[in-house]
Amino acid sequence: MLPGADTWDDPRHKPIIEKATELLECGATVAAICGDTTALAESGVFDERIHTSNSLEYLKMVCPNYKGESYYRDVKAVSDNNLITASSAGGLLFARIILAKIEVFSENPLEAWYNYFNTGDPKYFYILMDTLTY
Repeated sequence: MLPGADTWDDPRHKPIIEKATELLECGATVAAICGDTTALAESGVFDERIHTSNSLEYLKMVCPNYKGESYYRDVKAVSDNNLITASSAGGLLFARIILAKIEVFSENPLEAWYNYFNTGDPKYFYILMDTLTY
């Protein structure tokens, strides 16, 4: 998981992006949110994978080598097999997609968890608690 930040264009992060690319190529899951999506876009990772970021215009503005426009989705978070990406506004959905991918919860508890944090409605908290085993 790559945390969002505005420092991903710093050359010291290049080995991390190279490792993320290598992991994607061998089937491992990589998750990126907000500012680190720019480093993946610039490195070519998004050229042939469905992805999102803070906006298409943002990627085009800060990533001169970005060529993945046709794969861009204007959503808060999206998964394309083993690549999970999110905008800065997509943290909750990003977390939901990651939790589903690593199978922390089955579908019903995951939906209750997501609905509780998305709405704050306590009924979802109680649904979540009813699905957990102790």
